Amino acid sequence: MVKFNESTGVLSLSKTVINSVSVAVPSYEEQQKIGIFFNKLDDNISLHQRKLEKLQELKKGYLQKMFC
Repeated sequence: MVKFNESTGVLSLSKTVINSVSVAVPSYEEQQKIGIFFNKLDDNISLHQRKLEKLQELKKGYLQKMFC
């Protein structure tokens, strides 16, 4: 956005400049697919996080048995 700066100090953009900037936005269908993908990714991360926590507890238990 620096190339559109209309000020000498703090970055400043006029409404005209902002309205003239084009932004590529995915279609609604593509946005939905992206949202579904990230939801599945979040679910997958949560699943693996729970597995990791269970394995850490198991490790803790085995270590306690080893040294008792």
